[in-house]
Amino acid sequence: MKHLLIVLTSILLFTYVSFSQDKPAGKVHGYVFGDYFYVLDADQLASRGSGQYSSVKKDFQAFQFRRMYLYYDYTFNDDFSAQFLLEGNDKTDKIDGKYGLFVKTAYLEWKELIPMGSITLGLVPTPTWSLLSEKVWNYRSIEKTIIDFRGFGNASDFGVLFRGKFDEKGMFNYSAMIGNGSGQKPEMNKYKKYYLSLSVKPIKEFVMEGYIDYEPAADEKYKTTLKGFAAYQTESITGGIEIFQQFQNKAGINNVNIIPFGVSFFLWAPIPGTEKLNGFARFDIFNPDINVNDAGFNENFITFGFDYMPIKDIHFMPNLWINTYSNKKPNGSKRNPDVVGRLTFFYVYK
Repeated sequence: MKHLLIVLTSILLFTYVSFSQDKPAGKVHGYVFGDYFYVLDADQLASRGSGQYSSVKKDFQAFQFRRMYLYYDYTFNDDFSAQFLLEGNDKTDKIDGKYGLFVKTAYLEWKELIPMGSITLGLVPTPTWSLLSEKVWNYRSIEKTIIDFRGFGNASDFGVLFRGKFDEKGMFNYSAMIGNGSGQKPEMNKYKKYYLSLSVKPIKEFVMEGYIDYEPAADEKYKTTLKGFAAYQTESITGGIEIFQQFQNKAGINNVNIIPFGVSFFLWAPIPGTEKLNGFARFDIFNPDINVNDAGFNENFITFGFDYMPIKDIHFMPNLWINTYSNKKPNGSKRNPDVVGRLTFFYVYK
């Protein structure tokens, strides 16, 4: 806690100095979300799947923070900017049983170093979901996008990100990155992870993205992730689909390959006749290994609810969170779904 107070005090002092200049250059901002939840149904197994409630028993309930963000953005001039982000969440290592923090991003961006693009160096957001699909889904406060939810990538990584557009109108865009592949954890070896995202926006309301990454490892092991994303957005409705498949070479017992697959459908929109209320829904299909047909469980994720906004940056969202299990083995044992009722709160401070 002592170290945390030193960090926060330093950030606030730096902000005061920045805002005391003729042209303010620094900004502190962030957001927080959490829930009151009650587990309406759950299986008796201690750990059931990859969801956040997979180890929580039936009738358990709690108030909890799921994410706390504290950004510091600094603009040196028109060409250079930097960001430092601290995150606390429900999975963060705790100090004396209390919430802890870790560094989520810390990078320097050089704009226009390449034509119609920028280069970013440091612990930067990856193209896997952070730069497009999560923003369009818009309800990270309810649940992660499917690749993040199932644990097949990292939101940020230490490396170099090249990002820009191919044309003046911004119809065709790209993000390419070389990173350690270890997320926020330090790593030093000869293997690196390679990311590439290409997107096209033929009209204002429609966007498509193709994504691939490749991560080699020792003993001829490697992972390759493929993703397709498409969304349609207007003022009255947003809908999208995200499909992914990951090939894990020699990742299983006896060096067999593992191939997880998933698809996610989402929809959100303002409720007609209201000004402060949205509705949202999402349905995911997930198969942890399409090579296996007689063992393990397929999982379906469902969530839906309402988003009440008394003012722009404050949200109260009653929602239902459901993860179901289907045994791949014929006549195999059944597993109760995880069914959680929640009142989620989310606020942004700028």
